[in-house]
Amino acid sequence: MIKKISVNELKPGMYVSDLNCDWIPHHTYNKEGRIGDLATISEIRKRGITEVYIDTERGLDTEDALTAVEVDRQNEESLLRAAEQKPDQQASVSVQEELRKAQKLHTEARGLVSNVLKDVKLGRALDVDAFDQLADGMVDSVLRNHNALAALGRIREKDNYLLEHSINLAVLMGIFARSLKIDRQTMHQAVLGAMLHDIGKVMIPDTVLHKPGKLNDDEFQVMRQHVVFSRELLKQTPGISDLTILVAAQHHERIDGSGYPDGLHDCDICREGKMCAIADVYDAITADRVYHKGMSPTAALKKLLEWSGSHLDEVLVHRFIRSMGIYPVGTLVQLKSERLAVVIEASESHQRTPIVKTVYHARLKQFIRPEVIDLSRPTAQDEIVRAVDPALWKIRVADFLL
Repeated sequence: MIKKISVNELKPGMYVSDLNCDWIPHHTYNKEGRIGDLATISEIRKRGITEVYIDTERGLDTEDALTAVEVDRQNEESLLRAAEQKPDQQASVSVQEELRKAQKLHTEARGLVSNVLKDVKLGRALDVDAFDQLADGMVDSVLRNHNALAALGRIREKDNYLLEHSINLAVLMGIFARSLKIDRQTMHQAVLGAMLHDIGKVMIPDTVLHKPGKLNDDEFQVMRQHVVFSRELLKQTPGISDLTILVAAQHHERIDGSGYPDGLHDCDICREGKMCAIADVYDAITADRVYHKGMSPTAALKKLLEWSGSHLDEVLVHRFIRSMGIYPVGTLVQLKSERLAVVIEASESHQRTPIVKTVYHARLKQFIRPEVIDLSRPTAQDEIVRAVDPALWKIRVADFLL
């Protein structure tokens, strides 16, 4: 049986099935294994890990611990409570209308971020004006209809993670900031900070940055330096605001002090830095990479809830979920009719009733003619039963988003 326990309850002879540390980016640790001695437990604690999952069939058991099934049930209940909050993203144009503009914007972003990564590596200065215009375009698009850029964020290449992640994080920060009703100038600076948060990675040796697997401890220490490089690069760039620098500098900080590069605690991290940390973890754990299979969006939201209050700001995690919806764009859901559908647009009336595109029949086990259904309308005569893992059905949701 799989159980979740505090690190303080770990004992030699227990078998760790999951270190539960995906909130630590680029972590180098083996996710499972038998605890051999107290030194191993001490090392786990030093990493900032506070809770782990153990397999009682492969090692020692413990009483009064929640099973993995019970933890998932708690996370599901928390997610459903969050679903009672009315969506607050009111679109001023249709997603179809906005998608054309968003696609052009997304293409421009890919080109600009790709070029700047090359330029910075060669010692050239950042074109701040170009990034300001791009950030303005993203803010405008998110304010008109955030679903368009959100959909494009789910269409990504696992071999181009650095580029895709920078753009997606900027979009997520825009959506998040809009939900919090942050003023336009602050929203712009936060989006820009998210877009440039990983620029320091160009200073990391390619052997570490592009290693097709987990980093060893020494390599991890080198990788952590990218945040310092980002901060210094942005500080040296005229026209970059202090808030933009803070967002880039604090996106790996954690409220319990377990983050880096400065080990800041809750009150020492700015609001936008905490927001960027949440959005960064969400995008990282939903992305397919060479050595990492991404979670479904809804599963990722439940993990954010599990890590909130310790590593991530709990109030802001709940607000992030409200901004994304409990079934974010790109989620594969099973309907009461036994059809599987891809969420293509959030509902403006209730988080449980997004607009979906049916793609597959679960009972017949075959693809079907796509049909767009607004589940908020009484004529829909269908409803979401649960979110499901696309990998189990061999469905590529990106094929049905545009």
